Amino acid sequence: MTGKFGVLCCKNLAREMAAVVAAGEFPDLVTGTFCIGCGGKRVRWGAGIEGPFLKMQKACDRICILRCGGGIELPALPGPVPVVMAPDIMRGVLLPEPLFDACVREGALMVVPGILSRWKEHVEALGFPGGAPGEFFTDSVRKIVLIDTGVDPESSRLLAALGEELRIPTERISIGIEPLRRYIDLEYLEWSLDAARRTSRDTVAAANRRSADYAMTIDILGRITELQSEETVVEEMLNLFTILFGPARIGFAPVVEGEVGEIVSRPPGYYEVVKPGGGLFAEGGRSPGRYGSDGFSIEVRHKDSSLGVLLLEGVPVPERIDEYLEISRFVAEVCGLAIVNARTYRKLQEAVEERDAEIEERVRAEKALREANKKLNTLSSITRHDILNQLAGLLGYLEITQMDLDAGRLPADPTLVRYVANELQAARTIQRQVEFTRFYQDIGVMEAGWHDVGALVRQVARELPLSEVTVDVGVAGLLIYADPLIGRVFYNLMENSIRHGGSISRLSFSSSGAPGGLVIVYTDDGGGIPAADKEKIFRKGFGKNTGLGLFLTREILAITGITIRETGVEGEGVRFEIFVPEGEYRSMGEDGTEPGVRKSHE
Repeated sequence: MTGKFGVLCCKNLAREMAAVVAAGEFPDLVTGTFCIGCGGKRVRWGAGIEGPFLKMQKACDRICILRCGGGIELPALPGPVPVVMAPDIMRGVLLPEPLFDACVREGALMVVPGILSRWKEHVEALGFPGGAPGEFFTDSVRKIVLIDTGVDPESSRLLAALGEELRIPTERISIGIEPLRRYIDLEYLEWSLDAARRTSRDTVAAANRRSADYAMTIDILGRITELQSEETVVEEMLNLFTILFGPARIGFAPVVEGEVGEIVSRPPGYYEVVKPGGGLFAEGGRSPGRYGSDGFSIEVRHKDSSLGVLLLEGVPVPERIDEYLEISRFVAEVCGLAIVNARTYRKLQEAVEERDAEIEERVRAEKALREANKKLNTLSSITRHDILNQLAGLLGYLEITQMDLDAGRLPADPTLVRYVANELQAARTIQRQVEFTRFYQDIGVMEAGWHDVGALVRQVARELPLSEVTVDVGVAGLLIYADPLIGRVFYNLMENSIRHGGSISRLSFSSSGAPGGLVIVYTDDGGGIPAADKEKIFRKGFGKNTGLGLFLTREILAITGITIRETGVEGEGVRFEIFVPEGEYRSMGEDGTEPGVRKSHE
């Protein structure tokens, strides 16, 4: 950009413009102010604005003039004049045109904070020295409307004082600086785009003039840049240089990661090795230049990377080598880009092939794992069924034995009675634990999905004996991404409260935001959990029943990164906090739709 973007505003808008500049990013913005009378009159060119404009014109190629009233009549200026915009700042920028027009039709005098803070000066500018007669304003103005940009904290007080002094109703429309900021943003962006277009046009014009001299070269280079094989790119590059300069011998030594590769030459095999003392590489580095009496070398580069050196010998017109070098630099740049593209494409191909192999291997592994889990679950189901059948028989015999002991049909040996009771208890514990595994054999097997927490809680509540217990469901419309066994989590929590909480009357679910996610809170009004057991309750085998409920609860939640802990106070009931990370929850709309999208599982 050769010039700057200028904003010339009247002093009544100086604070607004300063706030806009402070809030935005305008590296090429120049601002200035002028002082002229306000009040809606059109302003003629002259004192007050001409000087600041001409000063800004030297640095800017576009100037936006902002005045808190009517427009400004610009004269025909000699010489190059920047594009000037002089909008009606109140109508269409600070306020929408319909709202502004409606206020004017109601007889409103529209002011901004700058006018309000200096209203006596503006009244004198209208021809009322020493102050304005109240009768004039009463006859011509029905109300005073402040377009409050928020830059002057005294605006409300000044507006009230002015209305009281002139005995005219007042009204305040709060807009902040956002409308002005948007306007400046848009004009600045349009100016930046215009400048970029001009720069682009100039660059393209220069390139077109240069490319007109090398039309055939560019046509060939265009095809080279589309090639995906480095070997093909090198062959086409040798063809191009042969067509352009007609050398008797030509060779290219590629450089890959600092190492010289196999040389490609014509005639084939002519340059088998890099010649000592320079060869394809000039003394003191890979600098291009003359080579012998009838040849030259050129380095093929892309940005700061050397991709190889090209050597031509036996050119038919040696006296034009300096000209050939100039042409070769341009051609070598494009060839360097083509080689980089080919090498990048090769790396991408290798990466894609490696990724596809990894995906294929992973798919095979996941399929094998699913099949293994399916077979294990089938085996587990069969084994569980067989064990339960045997347990049913064992329990039957033990219960008959106990009844015979109680009825006196067997000798009532105290030791035998104790043994039978212990055996019954052990058998029933085994039966409960085996039946318990039926619910959890599919942990992590099925794909996780979205689940309505409120619906799950209500469903679980219907399955438990809660006729005299109030259940508060404060999580309606909350969905979490979890294993399909998430329902067992809420079942275990509520069932534990019934089993171990003592005399409970209320169970409650609620949720609240937390750093990095959401917390679902479950509480009851039972006896609570001792501080020493708060972490132990999640260990396998801890507890009075199966010892697996809360252990498996934590495992189910952990599948999708959800955690659980107990934070209640003993004697005041339990309090379980389930932390759901961000991206693993969303809210359901009032109409049952799901507006949120879980980004981490797209």
